[in-house]
Amino acid sequence: MEKLYATPCLYGSCFYYKKNSACAYVNEKGKTNLVSCKNKISIIPNNIVFLRGMEYLIFGIYFFIKNLVKIPFRDYNKSISKNISKSLNVSYKQVFSVIICLLAFFVAIFFIGFLPVKIALLLSGYSANAFLNRFLVGIIKVALLYIVLIVLKFLTPFKQFYRFNACTNILTTRDETIYKPTNLLNYLVFAFSFTFFVLALVGLTSNQIWKPFVNLIITLFCFSVCYEILFLLENSKIKNLSKLCIITSFLVTEKPTKTEIYISLSAYNEVVFMQDKKRGIVNTEDFKNNELSFSSVYAECKQKLKNAQIEDASEADWLICEVLNISRGQLRLQTKVTQSQKNAIENATNKRIKGEPITKIFGKTNFYGYEFKVTKDVLSPRMETEILVEQVLKYAKDKMNILDLCTGSGIIAISIAKNVNANVVATDISDKALLVAQENAQNNQVKVVFKNSNMFENLKKGKKFDIIVSNPPYIPSQDISKLDKEVKDYDPKIALDGGEDGLDFYRKIIKESVNFLSDKGMIFFEIGINQKKSIVKMLEENFDNIKVVKDYNRIDRVVYAKLKNRKEIKNVRTNGKDKKKI
Repeated sequence: MEKLYATPCLYGSCFYYKKNSACAYVNEKGKTNLVSCKNKISIIPNNIVFLRGMEYLIFGIYFFIKNLVKIPFRDYNKSISKNISKSLNVSYKQVFSVIICLLAFFVAIFFIGFLPVKIALLLSGYSANAFLNRFLVGIIKVALLYIVLIVLKFLTPFKQFYRFNACTNILTTRDETIYKPTNLLNYLVFAFSFTFFVLALVGLTSNQIWKPFVNLIITLFCFSVCYEILFLLENSKIKNLSKLCIITSFLVTEKPTKTEIYISLSAYNEVVFMQDKKRGIVNTEDFKNNELSFSSVYAECKQKLKNAQIEDASEADWLICEVLNISRGQLRLQTKVTQSQKNAIENATNKRIKGEPITKIFGKTNFYGYEFKVTKDVLSPRMETEILVEQVLKYAKDKMNILDLCTGSGIIAISIAKNVNANVVATDISDKALLVAQENAQNNQVKVVFKNSNMFENLKKGKKFDIIVSNPPYIPSQDISKLDKEVKDYDPKIALDGGEDGLDFYRKIIKESVNFLSDKGMIFFEIGINQKKSIVKMLEENFDNIKVVKDYNRIDRVVYAKLKNRKEIKNVRTNGKDKKKI
């Protein structure tokens, strides 16, 4: 296959092959959406030296801006440009894109134009040496660019953006390294840095009318040269030479999580298989015996789901893949199905239309890259819970004692045990849930000790854990009836109901955990919407270093903290009181 192009978007990744493009992203509900389409413009790789750099720049920026805010557009973006879009009778997305571009332009004028000159003059003491002044201006321009980009790396939205950028590198190079010389963002940073310095050093004093045109020619030349440098680095036969790009790549990449790689992989597989010509509609007469056209069955399934207001375009793909027991990549190669397969697809589609989640229809789900069994006795895993696992794994080490409370299907405990050689214990009050969890541990070939216990109640006295993690029930009792049908009707209420304010389990866990945590032990929670302040306040009495992590929709989703020094703790109990069940 010819070269694939890729760019990150705000909450996902986009891949391009000729006129085909596919985007996978996290939507407002925290689910993965997949959108594919045909573009009017075809990306055709050019092998002519210098011209290929210009082509990559033009196509890259076009598709980057097109998809940056197009796919995962959030409500807060709409509010910014709502009034303007009405008055101009254009899309609010177009208005917002223009606002972003104008803002970036004026910021660039200040930081790259006005400020460096002023700083250089101050440092040089208004020296008469013009070359020294120009040299300082060039250095300062590049330094300011680096400072701005480094500051952006500390902002959570940009961290996510840069992690998805790293995903595009991993998938297009089919390598584990997160750095790629010709990555679009890296190319832009490297080329702008080089160009700023060259333009400042040249310091043209020609006629003001011609100066912009001359500068433009120099800029285009610099960008072409920079692409050729990066191209040589990427295609060099010298081992590890391509890693030199880390000089600029570190500014626009972050190590991605398995979740982000999995999301990006959906788009990658989609665009790879969009080139397959076999996907077109095939007449039923072309098949013998009991075989039917896959295209017609596929279209019928999508239409039924759409009529039922199930808008996620990927739902039909996942549903059919489960029935046929194939991957999404293989789905694009499918041309026919049997009558029994069609009946199974229709049966599953009808269940989904009634609100039953795909996980419960097929009794399994994928979480953190592993497959888990789910039944009506356990909660269907949510993608945001992977963020909780990811945070725990940052601090978990071999031989640690780790406790998972309210384990349900065991996804958290098992995912941790798969990634670190720790002693993992998991508890739940439901025997049926523990049976599912034990089966999941066996299927994933890990050792986790499961105990039937109401929180800490049946744990051995004096047992200490280095980490306690929990995704407890946190939905307020009165809000359960307002949940989506696939949650309130198919997930066990015991796994949802967190009491009158949704905080019953947090109160008990935080209060009791002090007796079960080792010195400097840590506690991790997944939390619900608007629960951060209350839970942080509960933690403050006996915990410090309290951190809050947001999910892909900027909602506070994970809270973790470290146990204070024992001398500072007020509510350590050793007499076994406060054993009231929830």
